Amino acid sequence: MSPADFLLMAGACLYFMATPGPGIFAVVARSLALGWRRNLGFLGGMVVGDLVLLALALGGLAAVAHAFEGLFTLLRFAAAGYLIWLGIRTWRAPVVLSGDLPAAEGAQLRGFASGLALTLSNPKTILFYMAFLPAFVDLTRVSATDAVLMAGIVVGVLSAVLLAYAMAASRARHLFRSERAMKALNQGAGTLMIGAGVAVAAR
Repeated sequence: MSPADFLLMAGACLYFMATPGPGIFAVVARSLALGWRRNLGFLGGMVVGDLVLLALALGGLAAVAHAFEGLFTLLRFAAAGYLIWLGIRTWRAPVVLSGDLPAAEGAQLRGFASGLALTLSNPKTILFYMAFLPAFVDLTRVSATDAVLMAGIVVGVLSAVLLAYAMAASRARHLFRSERAMKALNQGAGTLMIGAGVAVAAR
């Protein structure tokens, strides 16, 4: 791949990854409710999910991915169920006025699993790696070095996009100082997460 190819891929990744969809919707809702630090596991799961889909595309395994469509459907419902459950918990959560909420044991691991499942079952992400990416990159001629650089682009661009959304939402959370405002924020974030779960399940 030429430098121009890598620049084109980076631009395409930025466009697709920054465009709001179920994943970004969930990142914003979770960060509003929990703060960005408690959301790092979820973000990490999304990044790993993108790397898995990139590996499938580079390995020419789009047909295999299609054959396991039932598994992807199961993952989608699992991710949707987790988002809805977390949304209900957030709606009913006690008000915390200072800083991010304290970390719960195993919360980051559960967030990682949810982010991974959401990405692996997200039609928008699957379409990008299995249909759009091969349209402008000849995946049959990608060398090992090219593959490593492509993975680096995915990790760099996606991490920057997700952190930007998460930190912006978390910053908005800290603007709320009164107990009533925080309660309204928790309920709003909970509603967003429930909505994100329903949207994921309905796709």
